[in-house]
Amino acid sequence: MDLSQLLAIFASALGGVGIFLLGMRFMSEGLQALAGARLHRWISAVTDNRLAAVLAGMGVTCLLQSSSATTVMVVGFVNSGLMTLMQGIAVVFGAHVGTTLSLWLLTLDIAQYGGFLVGAAMFVHLFAKREKIRNAAKAALGLGMLFYGLRLLSDGFAPLRGLEEVRGTLAFFRADTSGGFLLAALAGMAVTALIQSSAAAVALVMGLAGAQAIDFPTSVALVLGSNVGTTATALLACAGANRNAVRTALANTLSTFLALLIAWLLRTPFTVGCERFILWLRPYPDAADPAAVRAWYTFAIACVHSLFNVSATVLFYPFLGLFARAVTWLVPVHDTERSKAWRPRFLDPRVLDQPAVALGCARREILAMGQTCLDMLDALKRVFDAPDGKPDPADADAVYLGEKNLDTAQKEISEYIGQTLHGHGDLTEELASLARRGIRQADEFESLSDCIRGALKSHTKIRGAGETLTPTAVGEITDLCDRMSSNIRLLMALMAAGDTEGVFLAEARCGDLDEAAKRYRAAHMERIGVSCLTPMKSLVYSDLLVAFRRQNDHLLNIAQTLLA
Repeated sequence: MDLSQLLAIFASALGGVGIFLLGMRFMSEGLQALAGARLHRWISAVTDNRLAAVLAGMGVTCLLQSSSATTVMVVGFVNSGLMTLMQGIAVVFGAHVGTTLSLWLLTLDIAQYGGFLVGAAMFVHLFAKREKIRNAAKAALGLGMLFYGLRLLSDGFAPLRGLEEVRGTLAFFRADTSGGFLLAALAGMAVTALIQSSAAAVALVMGLAGAQAIDFPTSVALVLGSNVGTTATALLACAGANRNAVRTALANTLSTFLALLIAWLLRTPFTVGCERFILWLRPYPDAADPAAVRAWYTFAIACVHSLFNVSATVLFYPFLGLFARAVTWLVPVHDTERSKAWRPRFLDPRVLDQPAVALGCARREILAMGQTCLDMLDALKRVFDAPDGKPDPADADAVYLGEKNLDTAQKEISEYIGQTLHGHGDLTEELASLARRGIRQADEFESLSDCIRGALKSHTKIRGAGETLTPTAVGEITDLCDRMSSNIRLLMALMAAGDTEGVFLAEARCGDLDEAAKRYRAAHMERIGVSCLTPMKSLVYSDLLVAFRRQNDHLLNIAQTLLA
């Protein structure tokens, strides 16, 4: 082989892999944009039902077109507490099956029209006005690039068929022996870990097999190795994550490695069984027809990939609990890790390249801000309702700490959403609206916490002057605390469900609280006329009522964001 031939083969292979990877990304982004915020709701709705979790993993991976992306996303959810360890492992098992879809797409008879599909889809994407049509065209563009990239790989590897020196090198990885099978599997692992895509690695195998540079057993070993190599992405994503997140990624690697080990021990019956089953489905074509041979190997390798992943999922499904216990034992929690400084729980940088998921994480953090406001109001109520006017200092500390934490949360949420916006300039209008809404909601919750702290400071002024509120005034303030807490709970439920119809009820409730504050102010003015209230106590009580009305204004602003 001369240098020019080697360069031509390398250029075709490199270009094919590059186009294939770019096609995977375009198809994934297009499908995600079509799914919108529903993608996050689907996967966050996973319950303790293992089958539902497995099916959720399959469905989300079909949209993401990457088991690595799904696994990284699940690691983030487990890290933030959105999923339990058991749920995360079940979703990851489903992702192994869902990732087979992209390879089956390559078996379609329209593969030879990949270039035409790229051109037509690009034309629609550039000139279509409707956003959904543009996103669908982007997904179709990605699919066409998958076909075209695979064709480049197959055509580029075609000269390898007649080169004895290449055959001699590849014979080193022949899987007809125990050592050869293991070497081929290790090669598949290494290539997949390097390019971070099992689909692209398997496409390389399809190109080599379609050019008849490697035989069927070697193709099987390379494909099985690629399934283990793709777990490296999730392991790398665990840097800085909590123990359950690490356990989820480890369970993914452990299950895939065990499946490979079983296939290695049963390599002959597994390989022969797969080949016979595939030949039964689709007889081997005339060897003189390169296109037919290439199509057969594409079908065969997609079939092997599916058989391996489906078999592994079915085999290990009854042992999900055992996997959870095993990785818990392998990754214990040390005493020094049990108490950590507070930080936002749900913002995970691992999913920033999935805008729908990232915005869903931000929404969770915003709801956590609402829960912090509820906790602050409960502590504030205990301060005012304390016996003998002597509150527990821990309650006041809880209010100040909550306000400080929400300052941090608001800043980090805004930065997180900003990174999502800047990293995806072509966000759909739906997702862009969700991003703007999230930033405003975080701002309003942070301002609401400032008002709660302001109410506490008013109480501190009264105590500092050696005064106490009358029982009537205390009853009015605690009633406002209860009303505000009830309104926050209602609004959080509307935010979690994306319910816009309930906004009018929330606005009515806010109006009721405002009217109550006005009534209490009028009653306060009447009390001034018949009692000897000190000017300072009177002024501070008025400030308290104003603080609750300002809280109400911020809550009303949050409600109105749901209609934007």
